[in-house]
Amino acid sequence: MTAKLDMKKLVEEIYAVRGRGDIEGTLALIGDDCTFRMVGNARLAPFSSESGGPHAFRQTIAQLITDWDLSKVNTSGIYVDEDHDVVFAHREGEVRYIPTGATFYTEFVDKIHFSNGKPVKIVEFVDTLQVAETTRMIQLD
Repeated sequence: MTAKLDMKKLVEEIYAVRGRGDIEGTLALIGDDCTFRMVGNARLAPFSSESGGPHAFRQTIAQLITDWDLSKVNTSGIYVDEDHDVVFAHREGEVRYIPTGATFYTEFVDKIHFSNGKPVKIVEFVDTLQVAETTRMIQLD
């Protein structure tokens, strides 16, 4: 079991490093055994498919950091379930999709599962329609 304060501090550090666009620094804090999935329709794959294993996870995180500027996103609250080694982080602010420069204000929640002091699973709850429209994965006319 990971201590509540340790999980909270690590999540805050991950967000700070990620906000600076530091891919290697972010990956060093998370570790290779972690998985990532954005909750959403399969049409948003690969993000809505769970990425696991060192190569797939690294590729997903690198693409997220390369494409999405979260430097103006703040953490509104971090809630730690110490009994289950899970952190819920509520985040909000302006997001910029770097390839097009499109920006929008949003809120989202990350559910981060810990094991042995490191994140092992990240599930992100985000406005997937906004993501899809911004990236032009789908167009609603």
